[in-house]
Amino acid sequence: MIQLKLSRAIGKSTSFLLSTALAFTVFTGGMLSQGVTPVKAASTEETRFLQLYDQLKDPANGYFSPEGIPYHSIETLISEAPDYGHMTTSEAYSYWLWLEVLYGYYTDDWTHLEAAWDNMEKYIIPVDEGDGNKEQPSMSYYNASSPATYAAEHPQPDLYPSLLSGQYGAGSDPLDSELKATYGNNETYLMHWLVDVDNWYGFGNLLNPSHTAAYINTFQRGEQESVWEAIPHPSQDDKTFGKAGEGFMSLFTEETNTPAAQWRYTNATDADARAIQALYWAKSLGYDNETYLAKAKKMGDYLRYGMYDKYFQQIGSASDGSPTAGTGKNANHYLMGWYTAWGGGLGSSGNWAWRIGSSHAHQGYQNVVAAYALSDPDAGLIPNSPTAGEDWANSLTRQLEFYTWLQSSEGAIAGGATNSYGGAYNAYPAGTSTFYGMAYDDAPVYHDPPSNNWFGMQTWGVERIAELYYILAASGDTTSDNFKMAKQITQNWIDWSMDYVFANSRPATDAEGYYLDGSGNRVLGGHNPAISTVSAPGEFWVPSNLEWSGQPDTWSGFNNYTGNASLHAVTKNPNQDIGVLGSYVKALTFFAAATKAEAGSFTTLGSEAEQLAKELLDTAWSYNDGVGLVTAEERADYNRFFTKEVYFPAGWSGTFGQGNTIPGTNTVPSDPSKGGNGVYASYTDIRPDIVNDPQWSYLQAKYNTSWNPQTQTWDDGAPEFVYHRFWSQVDIATAYAEYDRLIQDGGAGPVEPVAPKAPTNVKAVAGDAAVELSWNNTTGADSYTVKRAVTSGGPYTDLATVTTNAYTDTSVVNDTTYYYVISATNAVGTGPNSAEVSATPTATPAPTGELKVQYRTEDTNANDNQIRAQFKVVNTGSEPVSLSNVKVRYYYTIDGEVSQQFHCDYAAVGSSNVSGSFVKLSAPVAGADYYYEISFGTGAGVLQPGADTGDIQIRINKTDWSNYAEADDYSRNATQSAYADWDKVTAYLDGMLVWGIEP
Repeated sequence: MIQLKLSRAIGKSTSFLLSTALAFTVFTGGMLSQGVTPVKAASTEETRFLQLYDQLKDPANGYFSPEGIPYHSIETLISEAPDYGHMTTSEAYSYWLWLEVLYGYYTDDWTHLEAAWDNMEKYIIPVDEGDGNKEQPSMSYYNASSPATYAAEHPQPDLYPSLLSGQYGAGSDPLDSELKATYGNNETYLMHWLVDVDNWYGFGNLLNPSHTAAYINTFQRGEQESVWEAIPHPSQDDKTFGKAGEGFMSLFTEETNTPAAQWRYTNATDADARAIQALYWAKSLGYDNETYLAKAKKMGDYLRYGMYDKYFQQIGSASDGSPTAGTGKNANHYLMGWYTAWGGGLGSSGNWAWRIGSSHAHQGYQNVVAAYALSDPDAGLIPNSPTAGEDWANSLTRQLEFYTWLQSSEGAIAGGATNSYGGAYNAYPAGTSTFYGMAYDDAPVYHDPPSNNWFGMQTWGVERIAELYYILAASGDTTSDNFKMAKQITQNWIDWSMDYVFANSRPATDAEGYYLDGSGNRVLGGHNPAISTVSAPGEFWVPSNLEWSGQPDTWSGFNNYTGNASLHAVTKNPNQDIGVLGSYVKALTFFAAATKAEAGSFTTLGSEAEQLAKELLDTAWSYNDGVGLVTAEERADYNRFFTKEVYFPAGWSGTFGQGNTIPGTNTVPSDPSKGGNGVYASYTDIRPDIVNDPQWSYLQAKYNTSWNPQTQTWDDGAPEFVYHRFWSQVDIATAYAEYDRLIQDGGAGPVEPVAPKAPTNVKAVAGDAAVELSWNNTTGADSYTVKRAVTSGGPYTDLATVTTNAYTDTSVVNDTTYYYVISATNAVGTGPNSAEVSATPTATPAPTGELKVQYRTEDTNANDNQIRAQFKVVNTGSEPVSLSNVKVRYYYTIDGEVSQQFHCDYAAVGSSNVSGSFVKLSAPVAGADYYYEISFGTGAGVLQPGADTGDIQIRINKTDWSNYAEADDYSRNATQSAYADWDKVTAYLDGMLVWGIEP
């Protein structure tokens, strides 16, 4: 569907069809505002984004499961990182958030973003999201002084299981204590990377059986293990499946004792960083719900584990093959490692837990925007832990240095670095280049295929650096080293990549995929090559692969960077990858916008980037098949569906989730040269249900008629598939949106003036001869008009104009019902009225007694996971009062029905003499559906006339540590930082109300 543009400053209208291009004007009070520019119709790019959004969200197109989870792809016969299309990944979730951010930008409807986060929290962040199911059941047993037991990584899957030898004692974990202090527990708030959405594998969700979607894992056996050699297994392994008495654990690690039942999760750091990146942009574009912004901060707090060496060894200490256990933060490389993982025991004896980081850092996983968002005060997402902001500030600079260090002479970005050479802390080979003590690795993490030969790894990382270049330039920072590095990296990379990307023409290549120049010679690197092309209207081509040679110079600081004359990339294999195209277009777009933000107009290269982005987007649209933008793909690697190459140790046999025995009887002996002693099974031997896939018969027929086992080639062409990958569709959809936002709107230039929308979440709380009104801030509003009526629906009378999002109406008569609406105003005009709310003020006689309560708080955050308050009880009478006869009540809203915990952090009468209980109101009232009641033991003593109890410092939280929304809580007064009488906290003596006003 096409959506009409009504606003740049505050969003757009809801979606409806346009048969012709229409021009619209903004009206105020029925008259055209003088001097106001009419709002233009939606651009082509905006319209296409919204059309793709509708295609992605249309249930008939099949992008989402019945539980609302995004599939990796609509099609199921696919094997890349996920080995089945109806898996999902943390990557897919992070892209979903990005999609909803830009939908929120256009529509001002952010509920879709919040629903996506809620779904993510429910199905792929393994925490108790409020349903009582503990998905990290033993994390509280984790010992930060002994995070995990060492097991070496090996060069071939055939060398597994790996002995849990403990050869190198793990260093200490410096984050655990501050995370527990901040959040009350150490249950990791990160996504597990892989979920079997439809439970196709059959393992089920052991710890949350109401969910169809189940946590699984695959890669566990070193850098050589590809998706074709991995063994899918449950993340929650109670040994129901796998080898009898051992489960799947004995495929991966070898222990002295029988493996214990256990749960384990693995996080892909780039996905969570992308989720945080998305929330940063949401906040920048007007989103202000602190509840969800706080969740992004919390995710960033825990994401720091991805900065640590796998076994918390000191960075650089293993260069001679003898690592030193880390203490404090000397095991922190301040980069985004490939993963972090954590786990623990199941069952009655499962009183243990572990955690690891990652020694390997890949350039494609770094995210400088997330690091900026989590460290810069202006970005507004600094996590709550005391050292988090500093860690992310260090990471931001370190990541930019990392990219600078890895940038080849041509401009491409090389692979990365490791703190554990070979995965076993081997000594570095002589002459190895280093980065802060870590060894250069041209293909960190995986080798089949080499991890840095895919062009998409280039676009993902550099697109984020282009974003940062734009952010810093638009903010006026054009002199810092961070800005200089972001600009230099992006500019060099754009200049290189544009030589190999084409719109409306097709590059010439040879049979092995090398680009050719006009003389038919291979282009093997160098600067500004002239690629031979032929006219091809409507086509686009981007590189697919890179070949690497040499290494960067050892890093000695940005000011000493020399350009890496010995590090080279050869660019190869043009293809039509829609997802990579989307990411690439965003890199071009942000780069172009950044040059304009810095210089006032596009630079020459910026203008070329903008024009190429536009041409690529125009050509890409012709590939829309009504479900998404797709191209046919040759999958020459699909012979491996049939190849016997999945290793099982001799004697290992177990039950798979699809009911079959693995490895089964149809195996071949393993290759002795790879070091193992076992058998190989095939991909299909392990997953027998794959033969029921609707595309299987096509693949099998193609294999039988075209695959030549002697030459290892497809004689009659490789099989071709069309895939609607979720991440790919979002990447191209958001490319249209970002081009529209940054280029069509003039980047950092002025936005079109429009009147603001109606305020939302209006609340009216009745008091004694007063009504307290509050509402959400409206993007673009300068002031708000409060209107009142004595009959529902009006007519309304203007009551007051205010610049804040709250107003107290004291011109009311008790026992009369009043009706209110709020409108927002700016220089353009006044927007529509809000939804109506009503309230009936009532006289509430204050009790007279011999006690009063004084209150204060320093808790100014209205959306966090604890309610904090301090009290004094004062005896105003003439007789002593036994405190054991006194109760104090604080009223609030629970905001999600979860069990709660009461804490007395300090009391002058002794914290052990203070206890608390929670009471749910029989019927909710304005500002309260619960109260907590403070009681005193006999040890608190007697309160003499004129005396007070002294400080009583109270803190409450929910057991799942979810947030309270405290802004409208009845007993809260965030401005009362010094003790004063407060009648919204009540006191009772011998069960009788003697102080305060109940809500």
